[in-house]
Amino acid sequence: MSVIISLMDKFWSFVGQEDQKRLATLPEPQTLTRVTDLCYLDDGDPMHKLDVYYPAGTTEPLPVIIDVHGGGWMYGDKELNRLYCLTLAARGYTVFNMSYRLVPQVTVNEQLQDVMAALQWIEAHLGDYPCQKDKILLTGDSAGGFLAAYAAALLSSKALRSVFDVADCELKLSMLALTSPVAYMDDKGYMAVYTRKMWGDDYKRKPTAPYMNVSAMLRAGKLPPTFLVTSSGDFMALKQTRRLAHELRGKGVDVDFMEFPTFEGEDLPHVFSVIYPDSKPARLTIDRMLKMFERVS
Repeated sequence: MSVIISLMDKFWSFVGQEDQKRLATLPEPQTLTRVTDLCYLDDGDPMHKLDVYYPAGTTEPLPVIIDVHGGGWMYGDKELNRLYCLTLAARGYTVFNMSYRLVPQVTVNEQLQDVMAALQWIEAHLGDYPCQKDKILLTGDSAGGFLAAYAAALLSSKALRSVFDVADCELKLSMLALTSPVAYMDDKGYMAVYTRKMWGDDYKRKPTAPYMNVSAMLRAGKLPPTFLVTSSGDFMALKQTRRLAHELRGKGVDVDFMEFPTFEGEDLPHVFSVIYPDSKPARLTIDRMLKMFERVS
């Protein structure tokens, strides 16, 4: 294992301990149906599983939300965003919450293969759950925002799906919602040492090499109407989220960009609306995201 991977592994281990403490203190919505640990790939890998949540007693199809968790491509699984997804389901949605394999066991490209395989499974099983097939929102935060944005572009382009060697899924998205997405991941600048490891040491020899930056994906594919949110305390992705909002608007994408300079005098942390979904600023963020979803779908 390289030095950078070893150091980041220790960092994410610490984050994991803090996340467990946080999740243990937060209440969960109770009046929900939970279908857990469904295998979207039947290969025995525990990371190839997803959950489905929706309000108990639902008899009519509901709008669909699909979530991709963050964690720097190296950390987490579907349990990390369980509370966020349950909170969304309690608002009247059918929510899919997926895991995917992690670096260094796999590369980012293989993570995208996992996400697209999960989307293909969801597309095939929408009829098994209370789902409105024409109202689908894909969400992601931090590194999960990167994966969600790339997945949306892959869904729009058969040629891109061939380059990335992913499932030939054609799920139709109504909207994309990205919380503090780490959207620019090329091999230049201070992030280069880290991102090269995410794509694999042999990244330059891969057909995906020209697409390490979301700008290249946008030249080959397109994104649906997109909601973006960041905050003054978002040290990881404040500038990247602003940049993505500007670039998407330049491409003619319908963008709603929400930025919190401060809230009641305090800086809000990276992905605040995901890690504390019942907080006041998170409720304001979720309200606005779902209002856009209602408008565009």
